[in-house]
Amino acid sequence: MIFDLDGIFLKKGNQWTGQSSICGSGSVIKLGGLQTYATGPSDPRLAIILVSDVFGYEAPNLRLLADKVAASGYYVVVPDFFYGDPYVPEKTIAEWIPSHGTDKGFEDSKPVVEALKSKGITAIGAAGFCWGAKVVVELAKVGLIQAAVLLHPSRVTVDDIKEIKAPIAVLGAEIDKISPPALLKQFEEVLSTKPECCENPPTKSSSCGTGSVIELGGLQTYATGPSDSRLAIILVSDVFGYEAPNLRLLADKVAASGYYVAVPDFFYGDPYVPEKTIVEWLPSHGTDKGFEDAKPVVEALKSKGITTIGAAAKVVIELAKVGLIQAAVLLHPSLVTVDDIKEIKAPIAVLGAEIDKISPPELLKQFEEVLSTKPEVNGYVKIFPGVAHGWTVRYSHEDAAAVKFAEEAHQNMLEWFAEYLK
Repeated sequence: MIFDLDGIFLKKGNQWTGQSSICGSGSVIKLGGLQTYATGPSDPRLAIILVSDVFGYEAPNLRLLADKVAASGYYVVVPDFFYGDPYVPEKTIAEWIPSHGTDKGFEDSKPVVEALKSKGITAIGAAGFCWGAKVVVELAKVGLIQAAVLLHPSRVTVDDIKEIKAPIAVLGAEIDKISPPALLKQFEEVLSTKPECCENPPTKSSSCGTGSVIELGGLQTYATGPSDSRLAIILVSDVFGYEAPNLRLLADKVAASGYYVAVPDFFYGDPYVPEKTIVEWLPSHGTDKGFEDAKPVVEALKSKGITTIGAAAKVVIELAKVGLIQAAVLLHPSLVTVDDIKEIKAPIAVLGAEIDKISPPELLKQFEEVLSTKPEVNGYVKIFPGVAHGWTVRYSHEDAAAVKFAEEAHQNMLEWFAEYLK
């Protein structure tokens, strides 16, 4: 053993770097019930949670990393998930770990996420180191964070990676017995498999449909329907964007019921293409930006004399939370959480698929339970049997059964809007 000038315990090698409660330019606050090192701007929209390895939140290099990340404009928090009792080399890891499990770390992280949201933060990323990687994985499974990074992860399995619902980067070491390169390559194989939201890509067509492309609220937008209608519906595309033929045909179908229908290009001409992985594409095409870009679209519709707006679903969810639309429909939604549903202020219909790993029936039933406790908001959940994620817009016109189920969902959407957009 050796000690540095400040009396901090050090061990040779890379397993132990000492602890310091005074290191870093941030401060220690209470957040979500935990002592937390916090650094960065006090009024941010974006936050990052750093989940430590077994040596805890006072590790100097971890705090210095937090400050470095904060310098890029993020509010960075490093919670003490060990309640002042990190691992120390005098113990064996076998003695210490039973009372410091990652399951408890995951549960303790939930109030931290809620506390960040209460500060007005709209998007949260998390990075986990060794022990902390497992906590971050659990957060990414349930949609509580919008991006994840695992650094030399511990206790993370291939099955964990299969359940991830957020963009994730895994940074591993060549020399690592806990997560060796062979395991990391298995992670890579799982991540390279296209998720359901990226399956069955459509053939794009800028000429499909009876409408026209205009500029609306600063966005190129496919618009169709009577220009003097009082009622408008915004269709927000999936990752394949506003030129998908089935989406434009659906817009025309909705317009035939008397609505002015707008399908904005929230991706600025850069929709997802199968040549990329969704992990590469998604960070620069987040739903937070989609929500902000939707606001001028809503205002532009109002300037046309439109008095009532519906939208058909993460961007739609955000619009429905703040009262910018009068009715909402989610069709095979992605990245929507139970907490999102709790904040809904507009009548909402959720049309889901029986075969959907992104929003499985179990999650949709939780949505239904939440909506049943909100008498002030009319809600409806329907699970279509035998269909898969994306069935309402990614179907073959030669497949009669697929067309039937898609048209049933389209009709349900129209009926919902007819009831609440008047």
